[in-house]
Amino acid sequence: MAPLALWSIVPLFAALAQSSWVPPMPMLPRNTEPRWQKEIAPRLTNTTDQWPYGPFRTQGRDIVNNRGAVLSWAGINWPMSGETMVPEGLEWKSVDEILDDVQSVGWNVLRMGYATQMIDEIYERDGNDVSLEVAMIIGLGYENGTKVTNQIVSKNPGWTAQTTRFEIWSDIADKALEKGIFIHPDVHVHQAKWCCSHTDGNAWFDDVHFNTSNWRRGLAYVADWAKRHPNVVSMSLRNELRSSWNRTDLYYNWQTLVGNMSAGSDAIHEANPDLLISWSGMQYDEDLSALTARKNILTAPCYKCDAIRDAHRRDPVYFDLDSYPWADKVFWELHIYPMSEDVDTGTCEAVEAALYRAGFHALGMEPPPGCGQNLTGGDCPPPQRLTPVMLTEFGHAQDATLYDDTLQNCLVEYTKKHRVGWMVWSLAGSYRTREGVQGLGDTWGLTNFEWDGWNDAETVENYWKPWVKAMNATTKS
Repeated sequence: MAPLALWSIVPLFAALAQSSWVPPMPMLPRNTEPRWQKEIAPRLTNTTDQWPYGPFRTQGRDIVNNRGAVLSWAGINWPMSGETMVPEGLEWKSVDEILDDVQSVGWNVLRMGYATQMIDEIYERDGNDVSLEVAMIIGLGYENGTKVTNQIVSKNPGWTAQTTRFEIWSDIADKALEKGIFIHPDVHVHQAKWCCSHTDGNAWFDDVHFNTSNWRRGLAYVADWAKRHPNVVSMSLRNELRSSWNRTDLYYNWQTLVGNMSAGSDAIHEANPDLLISWSGMQYDEDLSALTARKNILTAPCYKCDAIRDAHRRDPVYFDLDSYPWADKVFWELHIYPMSEDVDTGTCEAVEAALYRAGFHALGMEPPPGCGQNLTGGDCPPPQRLTPVMLTEFGHAQDATLYDDTLQNCLVEYTKKHRVGWMVWSLAGSYRTREGVQGLGDTWGLTNFEWDGWNDAETVENYWKPWVKAMNATTKS
């Protein structure tokens, strides 16, 4: 049977998927738009004859600019999805200083995880964003919130206590543009908090803190914001989708994922057709195989699929990326950690086979030796089409154990061998508040607690810099 575009069968599945299939909500009326929006009329685009030479598009396994030059990314995550919803570390160092640190290693992209709650609050406040001071007091309490506000303003004297969250993000994007650094906004969570678990309410579409209508509205909002920032050439749909243990009536399956992600892509593309759109997969973004291998998404391994299979057993359904208007804007993203579920990270052979099957085969590489040796829990099929794939999260303690870690060193060789773009987790050596603790340090962060140096300067110099250099990351020059 010929492949079906998924939207042609959505009416059959809407009730079972228990998702909202309406188009994204319109933007706010002009008289209630936040200040940054009033500054960008008439509409701006990323099309330019200056760096970064947007808009970008996919071409086979590559992302190319408007001159046809291939983009190469090697970057780092900069969290801003915690309770304060302001990028971490700004109380310790200025934006310029933090970006100088990023640039000194050679990283050329910042994956900035945000919370949809940011946009929800703007709609709730008739178009007014939350100020820095209010954000800190709500997130940290009056005493610590006031203290951290003053610290941030002292380090960044161009701001005041009334500077808003999106104005801060815009300033970061503008300064990153000057330094030749891309920004990749990532919908990390809906309710602002530490991510991720099956019980945090952010796990799956229509989870207790994951309103799908608001999610699409938020995607459109950020896509519109990106119009005035030419270095924001891409944005994600959703970080680390996973089954919800709070709402067991939700259909955790490929069909629900594709339907919602397609609707999210529509929201971004209608708001800003210049943007690239990254799709994450199932199981904490460890698996995209049903999409990249063109499997029947009704019979691909999934949760609560029996009812769907029984109802539509005669009609296999395939996701056909080429049937959508944003077909040349989509790239896949995958994550892997030592604690990743159902992934064997014990040997490089097992890692490479697992990554191939999870979705990296979309780059057109040959099946690795581990395929066919039962190292991946299944076969290693060829891809349905060539599509770019990025490794947008992985991480490890930042110390000398990096040199001896199997997974880490497999990833170094894998990304160099196959030209795989990557973004390490993370820049933050400390968090204002995380999991109920204020002022929490993180040994997995590249910076130290006070952000005035690296957690391990030796590994930055002898591990990270050579790896970034080997990736030949695209620069402004």
